Amino acid sequence: MSFVAPNEIWIHIFSFVREGRSLKSVILTCHRFHDLALPELLQRVVWTSVQKAETHMDFLETQVALRSVTRELVLNLPKDSYSQMDRITEIVNRMAIFVNLDTLSIIYGYLTDSFYNLLPRLPRLTHLSLTACHLARPPTNIPGPTSSPVTHLTMNHVTPLFSSFHTHTLYEYLFAALPHVVALTHTDLHPVSAAQLPGLTSLSIACSSNDHVIAMLVKYYLPRLGGTLRVLHVNVGKTLPDPHAPGEHLDQIELSVPLLRSFTGSLYIAICLLPSATNLSSIRIINGFIKKTQEALVFIEACSALPLEEIEFGVEDWDDEVLLAILHRLPSCQHIRLFFHFSEPSDDFLFNLGIQYLPLLAKLHTLHVYAEPAPPPSPPAKHFRRSLAGEEYTEDSKQRVPAVIPEEESCVEYLAVWKRYTPALRRVQFVKGREWKREGERARWFVWNVPEVDDRSVGRHADEGAD
Repeated sequence: MSFVAPNEIWIHIFSFVREGRSLKSVILTCHRFHDLALPELLQRVVWTSVQKAETHMDFLETQVALRSVTRELVLNLPKDSYSQMDRITEIVNRMAIFVNLDTLSIIYGYLTDSFYNLLPRLPRLTHLSLTACHLARPPTNIPGPTSSPVTHLTMNHVTPLFSSFHTHTLYEYLFAALPHVVALTHTDLHPVSAAQLPGLTSLSIACSSNDHVIAMLVKYYLPRLGGTLRVLHVNVGKTLPDPHAPGEHLDQIELSVPLLRSFTGSLYIAICLLPSATNLSSIRIINGFIKKTQEALVFIEACSALPLEEIEFGVEDWDDEVLLAILHRLPSCQHIRLFFHFSEPSDDFLFNLGIQYLPLLAKLHTLHVYAEPAPPPSPPAKHFRRSLAGEEYTEDSKQRVPAVIPEEESCVEYLAVWKRYTPALRRVQFVKGREWKREGERARWFVWNVPEVDDRSVGRHADEGAD
């Protein structure tokens, strides 16, 4: 007697298929799977051209029941879509059919007044993202205070459609139209007024230097948000700082953010925040590496008074003492991500790590140790190209040279032993670096990735070891 799974089981199985291509293959299997998996596929819709968007809209006109399925919509247009502005306007007008849409992302869009008219017609929209978009002048009338439920707003490199008004006008209108925003992300280097967003608790900004960060926070943001801000993300870009601005090496400035829970940014800004941010549970240093071991140890010591659960930063030269300091001084840590440029931990150190030191962190569940590749060397005199056969050859002599295949190793056997001493541990990932030379070239670096390990593979490996 054959067993026929009910529809509910198949729908539950399809919900775990995240890749669009795989879902499309499932849909083409049979009529039953087509009807069951199509709503799952339409949960997230991505349009990469005006033609694709129009075709999908025409399809939905004949499938009224599917209009309420889509939760996330991404309109990712080519950079040169200015000539299709009228068609983009029509597409935006038709987006109101997605009555249950909660996430809308538009990239490289040329948006006219239709965009402002769309926002109040999406009653469930909570996440709005505009990247490299050009917006028309907003209406002069200020919308009502409950016009849109958007809580997360992202604006990256948004500019006026025509140069007849300033970008601040866009922000002022959107802040008035979206009064429920609690998380704001914008990468424009000019500040925006946060006075219109009294409920803002998460802020992500981009700055050209650490001095720029300090000036922006002290002058524009912290006077209004210092007492309520819980998440702060600062990306110090590679833009050249103002030559007339003061130097980077200033005396430490204390920034008052008593409720801050998560910080991502440079080491300098983190040091300025630590004295007042006594509730910090997550610190991620993403701008640059700590050059000296002693500086890393001082930073860890400064964090020891905080209830840190997650820490991430990079060191230029690997030193066992850095990781050991985290294990000894941050007892509440649950997630560690450590990057390094040069040298690497020894195999003996890594094996003994989980037996002697990881048990110090009873709640540790994730440990990532990554090797960052060194900056690329100057181009060699003879340029190499990779062939389809996995070989490389010089353009001058056409002499074939076997391609260097990165060596791989597994840390499953480490984790199988470590979990006996640290039961909460779930994921361990190492990306180690090696240096190799080829005749006629300078030394280069390559890295290899050790896959994450789950409980099933750990148990299987432990059973194999017992046998």
